[in-house]
Amino acid sequence: VQTCALPIFELSRQLLSRQQHYDWGLRALKTVLRVGGQLIHQQKKSGEVSHALEEQVLIKALRVNTLSKLTHSDTAAFNALIGDVFPGAEVRDVAYEELEAAVRQVLAEEKLEALPLQIRKVMQFHEACQQRMGVVVVGPSGCGKSTIWRLLHKANAKLGRKIPTYVMNPKACRGSSC
Repeated sequence: VQTCALPIFELSRQLLSRQQHYDWGLRALKTVLRVGGQLIHQQKKSGEVSHALEEQVLIKALRVNTLSKLTHSDTAAFNALIGDVFPGAEVRDVAYEELEAAVRQVLAEEKLEALPLQIRKVMQFHEACQQRMGVVVVGPSGCGKSTIWRLLHKANAKLGRKIPTYVMNPKACRGSSC
């Protein structure tokens, strides 16, 4: 797994745009390996383990760790890169059926349209929260940052899960005082 992930990170570093929040180093590699291990553990529990699934696990782990951080144009380039490195491989994301159903229920209650891209972003935000101690949601005004984290927060509340949330106005922070 490590021998495949490292070249993908090298190619990503070379081919994707330069963004301050992109990480193609050892920390990202460690996260991919940890997520891959968790996915393999889940497959062992369900009795689905085979060498044919190793490629699937690596692709899922790479996508879980990476897609939520990429810009829109870099997402397309990263997916093309995965397709080049793993030609013919079936690409499926990790499914969170129960959480997705709760998100759809919250969308209906809030009278919001259930857009597939928005639901996917909520799931990516969930994955980021599972992997990291803290997650920062960034983007231009009106792009849906608040909607995404509120949807996830309310969906988790419906499932009886509590997630500590701290909202900060970046204008309240000056320099290194935050």
